[in-house]
Amino acid sequence: MMLLYFRNISVCSLLTATVLLAVGGCTLPWESDDIFLDVPPVNLARARQDAVVVLHQAAEDDLASNRFVAIEAIPAALGKKGSPICKQALGDPSPEVRIAAALGIGDLRYAGAKEKLLAMAKYKTAGAERDARAYCAVIYALHQLGDESYTTELGSLLFDREKEVKATAAIVMGKMKLKAAILPLKSALADERDHDLKLELTRALARCGEKSSLRRLEAHTRDQFVDEQIIAVNTMLELRSPMCRAIFSSLFANDKSPRVKTVAAGGLASLRHETSELFLYCVKAALEPETVMVEALDAGAKPTEKQITFLQSLATTAVGNFKHPQALDVVGKLLKSPRVAVRVAAAAAMIKALPKLRGNPIIINKKVQAGSKIQPKPVVNRPKLHTAGAKD
Repeated sequence: MMLLYFRNISVCSLLTATVLLAVGGCTLPWESDDIFLDVPPVNLARARQDAVVVLHQAAEDDLASNRFVAIEAIPAALGKKGSPICKQALGDPSPEVRIAAALGIGDLRYAGAKEKLLAMAKYKTAGAERDARAYCAVIYALHQLGDESYTTELGSLLFDREKEVKATAAIVMGKMKLKAAILPLKSALADERDHDLKLELTRALARCGEKSSLRRLEAHTRDQFVDEQIIAVNTMLELRSPMCRAIFSSLFANDKSPRVKTVAAGGLASLRHETSELFLYCVKAALEPETVMVEALDAGAKPTEKQITFLQSLATTAVGNFKHPQALDVVGKLLKSPRVAVRVAAAAAMIKALPKLRGNPIIINKKVQAGSKIQPKPVVNRPKLHTAGAKD
């Protein structure tokens, strides 16, 4: 979901943008290094069932922001089985939830929702969709289902007076990955002065295959705004930029924001570049997010609940990218978090990781002691865990 929704509606709208990639391979540090975490072992026989329950419950939460986070996560986490949930969410009173639902239906190509989508596409008529942003998402869903009757209308919506409408149109055009969209996107970018919109237009161009836009997107990883950095990192990972490893390593080593460092570390793990330092940092951010945030802020400054929740959610997703034998134990612990967004992140990470791990007896049978503290066993020459010492 786009940056504007992240800022105005939910701190967790970027979570499901993190992609679990299986690229290459290398010797993992825990093959020769013993890292011990004092967390209870997850029951893999129940893990997926518990995760599915978490997603279903969040999709019906009283808060629209929590429903939004759940509907965003469900298509990738549950696949076709999540289609009926997304269809039902098309009638949600929150336009942001309807947007996530329509985008999810488009990604899943769920034909069972087409009749409802066609009714919504009668824009601004009685009983149809009245929010222009949601209308963009409906156009995307119909396009993915083979109905291009409304696709050309995205051209005018890209130049709408409302900033969020333009941004949503750009996102939809990027998700369609149409070469025909490159020219209007370039035209919109040339005239755009708003920083947020420039990022969304650049991201859309990169998704459509415009190569110079990928290089500009890489520059956004050093942006002044944390949320924009995270969008850029996740899109680079999605598009498998050849600069991912170098840029992510630099961000983890040098960026001052724990949230950016965590996403960079998780991205490196998904590229199968894993180290003890990366793993332990993500685990600490997942289990002790407030501590990590406080260490990064100026003396006396306190992180907000929104910042803590966002960091913990990002870290939960990142931990799920690692192949460490206890990674899922950490994720499983967070399925019971009091924060809905964190539970959703844990559920999505658990469901995505389980198919890759079920055949690995080392991971399944690993025994650990119960507890919550991180206790890495000392090993000679292991990189030490560190956190940023400046503002987040």
